[in-house]
Amino acid sequence: MAWFATTAKTPQGLHFGREVQHEDHRGHRKLLLVRHGQTDYNVKHLLPGQLPGIPLNAEGQREAEATAQAIQALPLTTIVASPLERTMQTANAINAGRGLTVREESELMDTDYGVFSGQSYDTLDAQNPQWKRFVTNANFAPKGVESFAAVQKRAVRAAERWRTAPDAGEWVALVTHADLVKLIIGHYLAIPLGNIPLINMDNAAISLLTFHPEIQRAPTLLCFNWTSPALWLSAAQKQG
Repeated sequence: MAWFATTAKTPQGLHFGREVQHEDHRGHRKLLLVRHGQTDYNVKHLLPGQLPGIPLNAEGQREAEATAQAIQALPLTTIVASPLERTMQTANAINAGRGLTVREESELMDTDYGVFSGQSYDTLDAQNPQWKRFVTNANFAPKGVESFAAVQKRAVRAAERWRTAPDAGEWVALVTHADLVKLIIGHYLAIPLGNIPLINMDNAAISLLTFHPEIQRAPTLLCFNWTSPALWLSAAQKQG
């Protein structure tokens, strides 16, 4: 572990190993980042982007309900969602029995893939040079397509808006899309944009950031890509 001592430095004011019960997090704003459940586009490896009319499939509904049930005891105070069907359905599952108003947030919408929307990313990987450049260069996008750098900017604007909203309470759920969850976390953890594709994100997965009241301080990532049950584990067992 010699590399750790020479290359990593903890931000000032933070400490290792502080769990959610610790006073370092008590009363601080929590952002629960939730990816929507599965859709048929996910199964077929198609790019949904901001296309309308893409609901959860039966498995996605089950995933959303399982995640909602698993976090039922969390004292959520605000639920915010991308206005697309799949995210609103997931948000409504999480809101079941809570009586909150699901607030729509357009800046949490999925990446606008423009001409790539609805296409198979497997086919694009094999045949389209513009696509290959797009997915390997976060600052590049063909005309009418949103770059990942641009998506990150609006995603972080939304995260900042809701982590500082005075009336949102302590526990805020942001129900959004895989790209946005990864890009938000990448921003706060200072992960280079070029490394974001290395991050996996499962359907109906939860990640949790906690923010200190001192706005200049970095947040803590308390959990990442958590699902009920663990999708990565069940998938590995099936392959074994």
